[in-house]
Amino acid sequence: MSDTTGYADLRPALSAHLAQRLRASQEGFRHNLAVLGQVGSGKSTLVQHAMQANANGSLRIFCSMQRESLREFLRRFASALLRGAVEAPPEIALPELIAAAERIVPNTVAAIQQLEHSAGTHAQVEAFLGALDLVPLLHSELRRPCLLVLDEFLHLEDLGLSHAFHEMGKRIMTWPFATFLLTSSSSVRARTILHERLHLLFGQFEIMTLGPIDPQAAMAWMEQALPGSSRQPELTSFLLRWSGQVPGYLAVLLTRLHELAILHQETRQATIAALSRDQARALVEQAVWDVLGSPEGAWHQRCAAQIERLVHQPDGLLAREALLAMSQGARTTQAIAQQCGTRRKLPQVLRRLAESELVQQQGACWMIPDQVFACWLTGVLAPTQANSWPDRARARQHFLEAFRAMWTGWHEVARTPLITRVGELFGKFRNETVLLDHKVGRLPAFGEFTTHHAGGQDAAYLIAAGEARRWCCLVHEGQLDETAIANFERFCRAQTPRPLRKVVIAKGGLDLNAKLLAKEANMWVWEPDEMNLLFRLYGQPPLLC
Repeated sequence: MSDTTGYADLRPALSAHLAQRLRASQEGFRHNLAVLGQVGSGKSTLVQHAMQANANGSLRIFCSMQRESLREFLRRFASALLRGAVEAPPEIALPELIAAAERIVPNTVAAIQQLEHSAGTHAQVEAFLGALDLVPLLHSELRRPCLLVLDEFLHLEDLGLSHAFHEMGKRIMTWPFATFLLTSSSSVRARTILHERLHLLFGQFEIMTLGPIDPQAAMAWMEQALPGSSRQPELTSFLLRWSGQVPGYLAVLLTRLHELAILHQETRQATIAALSRDQARALVEQAVWDVLGSPEGAWHQRCAAQIERLVHQPDGLLAREALLAMSQGARTTQAIAQQCGTRRKLPQVLRRLAESELVQQQGACWMIPDQVFACWLTGVLAPTQANSWPDRARARQHFLEAFRAMWTGWHEVARTPLITRVGELFGKFRNETVLLDHKVGRLPAFGEFTTHHAGGQDAAYLIAAGEARRWCCLVHEGQLDETAIANFERFCRAQTPRPLRKVVIAKGGLDLNAKLLAKEANMWVWEPDEMNLLFRLYGQPPLLC
């Protein structure tokens, strides 16, 4: 699955921030930018929306990079330059672009033709430098500030040039007319390159990491992609949570759901709203099987390809077993080792899995960030390995039984008040160490819980007690303000014995003054993203904020 374009603007706040940065660059306040997020998260779409919002003035060059040879890169890069110069659509090939651009930028066209002619005989480094130097040549002819977007910029490493990033870094530092916007699906590797090779005196990058999509924008997009889905709130809510709010996953699933709805109604005017609750649920089950459970499914093939590549690496079989253990609830290295039957080489394997971004480490805990991949591991790979099922019908039955159980459990939990969910979450802690709110802390085992009214309809205090441990927690369904924090501090001071930890949780987050006051009072603030991390870590559905 590639990072497809064509979604609606599903992160309007981040999109507006990115557009503001691009406008500032046009006005002389240069900001180099990097947008990071997993495959399918909508990076390309976010960049395209921001570029469209800044259509006037700058020369916009968008180069989508791939794993390819140097010669193929040269043609792709040259096409991107000319496409920006003549504002041509992406499907126009290089020969047509050259013909269209000859009168506008003749020197750049001549340089591209020379580079094309001699690319086979040039040394690779010289050819790469020649491609980069097309940018200032184009700028000199058009006299316009330049926005250069390299989509999946880490593919420069695939060209086999040891100094590719060094050469690009020199140009980032010495091209005042150009703003660089880089994207990558490999966040860990990209951060390393940005900090070690591209974080230069005049080339610092602001890094934007794609978080959850905006639920309201997502619901509107889902209604457009799957007419009638807004009248099936249980369905849309589940799909948003289960897909990890990844637009690429949602796009594939919504397309299949729309196809199945049409087939079910035998008319192209049919909408999923016309189906009963049970019919809609059966349709989702079929769609999920088609794209994830079935060997022919797009997601199934992507997940299987990841495992196939993994097992051919050193200690690949152990890596696969570690992933299966995590998908089935093992969180610590010790728990993973127990399920794998060995601790030997496990730390190195976990480190390589983290570098490949198949897993994340949060303090001393491990988790699989891609919820769909985790579902495939538990619903497809684990039973297949355990039983070597040749029977497709039996495999489908097992997959759907697991999926139905998850849907039912998630639906019940999603209707539960946040204070109850937090209490149940605290009851799962077993002295794990996690990283939250930029702090490493231990989550002790609690055995006793009491709740108190917090003075507001949507707020409550939770006291969790265990062996020599007592925590006080403020839980709010909405957004917390300064007054709520001050009241919580007075409540904690009135407790006997005093709590060892004061935790603040708000589904809508905290305003700035509330956050500052909480920090000053030494409270542990768990933002919605961090709460979702904990919910996923302990096998619960995330919040929709």
